[in-house]
Amino acid sequence: MARWTPSLAASLLTLGMALGAAAQTPSISVPSTPDARGQITIRGQALAALSNVTVRFAHGQAAPIDQLVQTSANGSFTLKFQPPLAGAYAVTVFDAKGQPLGQGRFSLIR
Repeated sequence: MARWTPSLAASLLTLGMALGAAAQTPSISVPSTPDARGQITIRGQALAALSNVTVRFAHGQAAPIDQLVQTSANGSFTLKFQPPLAGAYAVTVFDAKGQPLGQGRFSLIR
């Protein structure tokens, strides 16, 4: 019968924690066109759990619109946005420190 020594158990625990904590690359999804109701649904995955992110909607003819969203316990979020103007929009998602996590573009034709 094998005996576990504290150093071997600690090494295995450290290895298991390192494998479980492997960072995933954040994923931001921005559809290219609105749905039938004229809404855009922005989705994010593999972000920090229970953290605030800012979703910025920029239009060339208006001031940017920032929406603050909290991620879920699994690091994801979903945000529905009704664009106020027709035209092209750039979407950028920022973490709580202001670092960009991802971006995309969509257009609204009315």
